[in-house]
Amino acid sequence: MPNKRPTGGSAMRKTRVALPSAQEQLGAFYGFGPRQSEGIAKITGAANPFAGLPTTAQTAEFGEFQEIISIRDTMKHYEGQVEYNNMAGMPTELSYQRQWEDVTNGEENPIIPGSYGAQLDEDESPAQLTVVPTSTTNHERPRTVAAGYDAEEEKITVVFRDGTFYNYYECSPSEWAAFKSRVSKGQYIYKYLDFHPRGLADVTKISATARKAFYKLARTSQIQSKGAKFKPLNTKRR
Repeated sequence: MPNKRPTGGSAMRKTRVALPSAQEQLGAFYGFGPRQSEGIAKITGAANPFAGLPTTAQTAEFGEFQEIISIRDTMKHYEGQVEYNNMAGMPTELSYQRQWEDVTNGEENPIIPGSYGAQLDEDESPAQLTVVPTSTTNHERPRTVAAGYDAEEEKITVVFRDGTFYNYYECSPSEWAAFKSRVSKGQYIYKYLDFHPRGLADVTKISATARKAFYKLARTSQIQSKGAKFKPLNTKRR
């Protein structure tokens, strides 16, 4: 593990001791270069690409993070951008049947919500991801890994366990708040977001390398926390 180092100005009579920051730890241990870091920063919308991740002053917890991120199982669900109709995990035919019965009420020639992606000329690029990682009731096989919201576009973006970036459109701020408050994101998607216009996010401006690096960081945090909700901690040295 890195050595502890003194912090504070020369005028200090006593030297405080602090561990390296999360950014220093991640950069030193995991080899994310400038291109990966820049790509992650675009995904999160933060100048510091690791700002959305949990930090700790405890050497043991940094060591645990290091161990998790280095094991092969951390990436076992990752496939990249995968084509899906229904992201709540149901077979496509059941998804459409459920929407038909619950929403259309026997209308002739109904438009099934969620069938056609963006319907009001929304920007199909992903929203900035600010919930990293998402909470889950099953951290070994979660439904989602990260999420974000664009208030102007009223668009929720989620990153699913296979690494797919997916958008839900026409989502109000209150729905975003409700989504964040639920421990199980998959249940909320199943009950509510699946009935919104939805579809794959356009990630052509984000490199596959950056998406994979971001997923690796988010998924490691999720495993380490065992799916619990994160409250971003102060990243200042202690």
